[in-house]
Amino acid sequence: MMAMGIKPNSVTMVCVISACAKLGDLDLGNRVCAYLGKSGVKVNTVLVNAIVDMYMKCGAGDIARWLFNECVDKNLILYNTVLSDYVRRGMGREALSILVEMLQHGPQPDRVTMLSAVSASAQLGNFAFGRQCHAYILRNKLEGWESVSNAIIDMYTKCGKQEFACRVFDRMPTKTMVSWNSLIAGFVRNGDVDSAWTLFNRMPETDLVSWNTMIGALVQEGLFEDAIELFHMMQREGIRADKVTMVSVASACAYLGDLDLARWTYRYVEKKDIDCDMRLSTALVDMFGRCGDTESAILLFDRMKDRDVSAWTAAIGAMASVGNGARAIELFNEMLKQGVKPDGVVFVEVLTACSHSGLVDQGMQYFKTMKEKHRISPQIVHYGCMVDLLGRAGLLSEALELVTGMPIEPNDVVWGALVAACKTHKNDKMALYAAERIKELAHERSGIQVLLSNIYASAGKWTDVARVRLKMKEKGLRKEPGSSSVEINGVVHEFISNDESHPKMNCIALMLREMNCRIRDAGHVPDLSNVLLDVDDQEKEFLLSRHSEKLAIAFGLLSTNKGMPIRVVKNLRMCSDCHSVAKLVSIIYGREIVVRDNNRYHVFQRGLCSCNDYW
Repeated sequence: MMAMGIKPNSVTMVCVISACAKLGDLDLGNRVCAYLGKSGVKVNTVLVNAIVDMYMKCGAGDIARWLFNECVDKNLILYNTVLSDYVRRGMGREALSILVEMLQHGPQPDRVTMLSAVSASAQLGNFAFGRQCHAYILRNKLEGWESVSNAIIDMYTKCGKQEFACRVFDRMPTKTMVSWNSLIAGFVRNGDVDSAWTLFNRMPETDLVSWNTMIGALVQEGLFEDAIELFHMMQREGIRADKVTMVSVASACAYLGDLDLARWTYRYVEKKDIDCDMRLSTALVDMFGRCGDTESAILLFDRMKDRDVSAWTAAIGAMASVGNGARAIELFNEMLKQGVKPDGVVFVEVLTACSHSGLVDQGMQYFKTMKEKHRISPQIVHYGCMVDLLGRAGLLSEALELVTGMPIEPNDVVWGALVAACKTHKNDKMALYAAERIKELAHERSGIQVLLSNIYASAGKWTDVARVRLKMKEKGLRKEPGSSSVEINGVVHEFISNDESHPKMNCIALMLREMNCRIRDAGHVPDLSNVLLDVDDQEKEFLLSRHSEKLAIAFGLLSTNKGMPIRVVKNLRMCSDCHSVAKLVSIIYGREIVVRDNNRYHVFQRGLCSCNDYW
């Protein structure tokens, strides 16, 4: 156009400046504005609006605000432009300040104005201002636009006022899909999954957003099996999953530790050609890591084009979960070389990796550089990792010194790490001291009472054991039984310690007898210290043989073909006797046995464990 000698007018320049805004190209926008100043094109209010909008969308909010302030004849469109751009950039406070000025000196707000004002109140969680905006909308009869009502619902739920949101929803003459989804998302945000589920089932029709919100809510609440089942229901309804869906599904698989399901999930993503962006790729890396398949986790990680600190954290965590501290440290150092700034979460994984691998000096060094070099203040979780690191290494005095010298009050988790270390290294005196501190912090938790009972039992103080258990009974507290599950042909079989209710228990008992004979011939001597009951040694040996992971392994040997791996998920920490038995079974029966306990993965192969007996 310019080459042909045709001069632009104000309409042309509005189009060009709007194009710069859509491109987000500030340099080009500046050059266009410079040309505008020389061209002689008449600047009208529409052109001013376009220029202000362009600067806001290109990230030059200070210039946009200066132009706005300098403008003498501010019209409704200009106010709405600045308001909506502030909201879009998450600057709710600045947006509300524009609204206040508008109410005092500008034109009367319309429904577009109030949509931005309500959204700004939601961003700030400002219930008082949001309610005033709602009142203004009602007085001026602006609520007829569904977008405004939907924004009000969102605002009230973000302010934790569900009852107000429900009233607005119920009074809406026309409820769009966005209306239903907004209220469901609000329930989920406030942790009211039951109400979200009820509303979801009331929906006349659903869309992808509805399903994603509910699947994500179930994962958020720890209802992982339900989340997977809802995903399968979504498939049956013919709703095509997207990357948001698969992030939730991958997270559910990760927490379930179900490797077969994890592999199916990854194949599904590939088969359906779902956009595997950085967030989904990170979720898949984390999924495989938590399911014990570190090879697939690292393979996926290496394929990622872009990696943020969360992606690196997932890869480092995968190595930490199997006790490969050296590889975890390599990854962390590579992350630093690539200029990725570490955060507190990645340091948790690095310190955990050092703890699980006995890398005390390295762990101490990283804890130090965390504060001094990276300016990250250690939180309670980091101190817990350090106590675990020192405790596992038998440095109990150093661990206690760290706990008592913490700049923040140690919680029951930190003291619990010290107790666990004391039990491992047979320091009953320090264990009792730490346990008493836990009791002061969380005396009503059943786990604390069980911990005290176990410490007394380890020390042979059976009178104290009886006293603690009597208190538990009086308070209605119950010990969580040890349970292990193994999946055979898509069916999960759960075993509880000393429970003989499984329909194939006769066959399992025969297999246990065979296992005991063969491991005894291989030199195994049962570690009776793992039975914390005042009974004779013969009874202790029998109870030990009925630990849940042994039942699961025996059933796995019975139910799978020779050479096939056996994968067990346990809810508690694996005891030392079961650990020794699993090593022997792996070499005697020629099986890979993978046990995921509540702390880490143990991969048993040819008589050895991936943890190198350090756990």
